Amino acid sequence: MAIFKRTGIHGLVAGAALASAAVAGATTARADDCMQLAANFHRPNTTITLAQTVPAGTFVPPAPPIEIIPGLPVAGPVSLPGLPQFCRIAGFTTPTSDSHIQFELWIPSTSWNLKYLQVGCGGLCGSISYTSMADPLIRGYAVAATDDGHEAGAGDASFAVGHPEKVIDFGYRSLKETTDVSKDLILAFERSAPQRSYFLGCSDGGREALMEAQRFPLDFDGIVAGSPANFWTHLFTGFLWNQVAQQSLPGAFLAQADMDTMSAAALAQCVGRDGGLSTDAFLNYPPACRFNPRTLPLSQDTVTAIERIFSGPPGIFPGYRLGEGEANVLLNWPAWISGDGIIPPGGGQGLLADAYFQDIVFPNSGWTPNTFSAAENARQADLRTGAILNSIDPDLHPFKLRGGKLIQYVGWSDSAISPRNDINYYTAVSDVMGGPQDTEDFYRMFMVPGMAHCGGGPGANAFGNGANGPNPSDPADDVLSALDHWVVDGAAPDEIVATKYVNDDPTQGIAFQRPLCTFPKISKYTGQGSTTVASSFACVRPDDIGELAGN
Repeated sequence: MAIFKRTGIHGLVAGAALASAAVAGATTARADDCMQLAANFHRPNTTITLAQTVPAGTFVPPAPPIEIIPGLPVAGPVSLPGLPQFCRIAGFTTPTSDSHIQFELWIPSTSWNLKYLQVGCGGLCGSISYTSMADPLIRGYAVAATDDGHEAGAGDASFAVGHPEKVIDFGYRSLKETTDVSKDLILAFERSAPQRSYFLGCSDGGREALMEAQRFPLDFDGIVAGSPANFWTHLFTGFLWNQVAQQSLPGAFLAQADMDTMSAAALAQCVGRDGGLSTDAFLNYPPACRFNPRTLPLSQDTVTAIERIFSGPPGIFPGYRLGEGEANVLLNWPAWISGDGIIPPGGGQGLLADAYFQDIVFPNSGWTPNTFSAAENARQADLRTGAILNSIDPDLHPFKLRGGKLIQYVGWSDSAISPRNDINYYTAVSDVMGGPQDTEDFYRMFMVPGMAHCGGGPGANAFGNGANGPNPSDPADDVLSALDHWVVDGAAPDEIVATKYVNDDPTQGIAFQRPLCTFPKISKYTGQGSTTVASSFACVRPDDIGELAGN
């Protein structure tokens, strides 16, 4: 790699007038340096297509953001306001003849915090996650993202047909390529390598985050993994299971009214008896709610479908609990599982699963959701793509030995990926790493009551996971700041305060706050103080919440 020498004003300048001129000259020099990257940066199999200084203010990305839920329309392009001036670098790498891995790197023109952050993607990716890059840039990070090696919608897997190398690019190679080229570019532009490197992602980005810890343990000092789709092959088998459960019986389709009935019944039976408040619109600790769906006033076929969704495919992937936010139209069961009134039956899960099995596992075969049993779908998915897509290795010794820190989070109301998948992985890691005490030295998990997939939902859901709390620079209120504090200062987070804004809009003020507790602890109202402040809640063991709800 060739590193070019910058021109500009260097050294000490005396006098206020000369100091002002020096600032202007340095700014111009950095703009020139940014533009010169396209011509002067050299790395094998790498092409820089754009290097430009973007002025401070509002930036409009060249493409709309990825679909969070496949099939739902997205608005775009989305304006990103309040950004500092930055050097925007775009390009692609071709590690194989069939690869075309696009990436973007944004480096603050001034006030770089000497840290690098790489953000993950969602769904099946297919575009740069521009919206995920804005906040880290404002915080002073050099931030990068990739399209995972293809251009398509977040629910489109057609890129994989006849292109096995692109599947590898999607699985993990695009991550490594983006990390390496971004760090080289930072060194070329800043003449200094990042002092700290972090990765942050949710959903597929969470799978990518755990992939980094497992496959590339030396690349990042700290990692935040949100609701990871890490057991990809079995998760998508579970998606099919839920789809078939609603289509195999004539009266099994779940309408919005059915889900309203389920949520109302769960809250009536269990809310306020699981450590939370009787006024909550969500369950604080869903496992404490032992609800029998046979008590619901619904048809036999509907109840049978619900029971199958609760169970998940036996021995393959965990199911979904009642009281985990199933009625919310845009975020939970209607969007992800039933599709009622939004997208086709089977929701986002069905669309993603059909794309994955049709185009990646069984391309050009005429496969349908009813071709094989759940067990056979999982077996074939494991054989054909498990080693590429899954990030389920519980042995994190290399990551721990290099001093890495890992924070994982998931919403208890996540209807896209069962929260029990997170618990299963955390438990597996703990078993391999020597037990809870040895594990919490480098890896901590936070369950978020009432939060949907990666954010949103009726609970306190803003803590730097895409929506900042009121103090994003405070490790007590923000997951990225907490990770940085842990890496730099050795202060492990015991709690992170999450904020619920009025209508999930920060401009409308704070509705309430709750502490997120390190797993397996949960928050419990102490009985004293305002119910809207986090200090009125304590982190306790689940068996300390008193009488469990159930029938």
